[in-house]
Amino acid sequence: MSDDQGKKVKKGASIVGKVIKWIFIAILLIIVLVIAYSCYTCTSVTKAVVDATADSSLVRDIIRDSTGGEDRTKMASEAISVTAVELYNAYESNALRADNTYKGKFVRLTGRVSGVDQDILTKQPYVKLQTSNLQTSNPYIDFVYVYFKDTELSKVADLESGQNITIVGSCEGKGALSVNIKDSFFE
Repeated sequence: MSDDQGKKVKKGASIVGKVIKWIFIAILLIIVLVIAYSCYTCTSVTKAVVDATADSSLVRDIIRDSTGGEDRTKMASEAISVTAVELYNAYESNALRADNTYKGKFVRLTGRVSGVDQDILTKQPYVKLQTSNLQTSNPYIDFVYVYFKDTELSKVADLESGQNITIVGSCEGKGALSVNIKDSFFE
């Protein structure tokens, strides 16, 4: 091989080496960008999950219960006083107006216990409050359903049909079958 051919081979190898070097740098840059984007996306998703969790009623209940129920006083002071019959009738006559008045707000609800049962799907106990004459009402939908905090379950278990009670809870509006009150406690 002549000196000219050797220089051409060396020069060719040098160019190939530079191309490989730049391809390697480009691949590293792409990997770094993918990792950075993944971290950014992961952080955004994590923040969204934390924000959504902070708004959940389960987390609210845990925080409220762990602080000794300090929110009970606040809930009771902000509660709108209404009977089960009045609340149910408000939803029957104009659900939109009733939602504006009660939904998402605390209510101090007084009513007559029609029964104590538990949700078929969630197994969560509830109390049915009577809203009309039991002989003329539909046994499945003419009620206000009151779901209680876990700390109240022993009191719920002691209730009898016909007993009058007063509770404070958060009105969830009218569901498919009834008006629902959540996070309730006895006053």
